[in-house]
Amino acid sequence: MKVAITGHSSGIGSSLDTILSLTTDYEIRGYSKSNGWNIAEDNGDKIINELLDYDPDVLFNNAYYPQIQNKICETLYTKWSEQDKIIINTGSISGYLSEMLGDSESDYINDKKRMSEFCIKSSFNYPWNNRTRLYNISFGFVDTPLVTKTTKEVNKENMINTEDACWMLIDLMKDKPYHIVEQVINCNFSDVNEMQNHFQVATRNVLKHIVRSNKAKSS
Repeated sequence: MKVAITGHSSGIGSSLDTILSLTTDYEIRGYSKSNGWNIAEDNGDKIINELLDYDPDVLFNNAYYPQIQNKICETLYTKWSEQDKIIINTGSISGYLSEMLGDSESDYINDKKRMSEFCIKSSFNYPWNNRTRLYNISFGFVDTPLVTKTTKEVNKENMINTEDACWMLIDLMKDKPYHIVEQVINCNFSDVNEMQNHFQVATRNVLKHIVRSNKAKSS
């Protein structure tokens, strides 16, 4: 089975690559800036064309860049309509929380909400009108650099373990008589201050990631 992973060099993507590499059942190809693949390049068209050429059985659509993660999902879903493929998206619980967070303008929040809604609506096409299975897991705070990379000490105790998150994603590869299109996996919080701190750190690190991607794209 051929497997593609975007954002395979850190966080959830790195753990997916490590776990799936433990068996010879998969031919894995990863795409990250570390090996020359910036999903933002050419407005996402470069990575989309590469994925069409590689033709994986399963795509872990894990890396985020404004509008591009959604474009990858929606474009390949259409292109692969007559093939038995699986697209597994790494979503975010923030897509459900725009009102609570008081931020209806955030690209990240709106993109994650759109991806969740697209997967749910598209599920009614399977398999009679589109043979590609779409999945989305909207995670809360996972113990990855996106949430933990900060100058302050971060309490990781209540976060979702990265390896646990990966196994939830990997489980979606199994052939079942039904498919759970959207899942929301939240973590526990000690208090509201901890929750707000996690959101602030994650938001800041997402913005830094986007800036780095823009610099790499223009260089």
